[in-house]
Amino acid sequence: MLFFPFQECLPQKLKQQIYFIDPLDYVELQNEQSKLDKNQLIQECKSLIMLKNHMFKVNLLLQNEEDEETILELKGISDELLPAIEEQENKMTKINNQFSINRLKSEDLDKLAKVFHQVDNKWYNAKINQIDIEEQEAEVQFIGYQDVHTLHAVFIKVQRVPDAELFQVATQCEAINPSDGRYYPAQIEKISDEGYHIRFKKTNVKEIVSLHYLRAAKVKTLENVTVGDQFQIPDNLKILQTDNEQQKLAKRKKVKALKQTFRQSQIEKETQESSMKWKQFSQKSFKLDLGQKQEYIYRSSK
Repeated sequence: MLFFPFQECLPQKLKQQIYFIDPLDYVELQNEQSKLDKNQLIQECKSLIMLKNHMFKVNLLLQNEEDEETILELKGISDELLPAIEEQENKMTKINNQFSINRLKSEDLDKLAKVFHQVDNKWYNAKINQIDIEEQEAEVQFIGYQDVHTLHAVFIKVQRVPDAELFQVATQCEAINPSDGRYYPAQIEKISDEGYHIRFKKTNVKEIVSLHYLRAAKVKTLENVTVGDQFQIPDNLKILQTDNEQQKLAKRKKVKALKQTFRQSQIEKETQESSMKWKQFSQKSFKLDLGQKQEYIYRSSK
């Protein structure tokens, strides 16, 4: 127990009734409470995943079952699971913005995932090596590290497979460096059965990676697509005679997205300019009105 100087002015009886906590003890209590809340949240997420997994198994049995009595029984179980899942999902939507609530599926094998590291409380890129559908656990390997971990689905966020049409030869993109698991700007130089042959821009290091390791390059500004107030197609998105149909389609999609962003920025700019003009006009009119009134008040009568 820690006493502070202002306690000296308190009556002895009141001193005995008030307990002052050491700030360090308070921080420790807060951390314990936060840890407890996180553990409770994890358990809630796990419960939802297991409910979804039960529903998956019931639906699987219904597809192959022929006995009418068993089918009715399975449908009854399904009818009970559905509202339970919906209720738990609504609950998780309000309190959970950190952990996964999606069940692992067999098709998630070899996919890229964001995996929660429980020691430093951060998410890292990892590859899914094995999946236990029954237990909803997976063996994952953090990219850039040799050791593997078996984790529950709640700690695994499976990433969507990128659209292959958007990643053709000469495409500017971002790729995961296999040595550290982070994304860096890169360019695709070749596509083969081995994977995507990419070159990292800053280091010129070349790697062969899977489609899962790629993502679209981030467009921070519109500077590289505008000349004055006119839209200009970036050089890397101009269609070349050597491009095949897939490359042409991918470039057209990117150009279309850039044009939409450019048009929206133009509309916002025009709206802002129009608003400023009206404001200036209103202020000017107000000043003129004041001037006319002042002239009338001080005009001498003849």
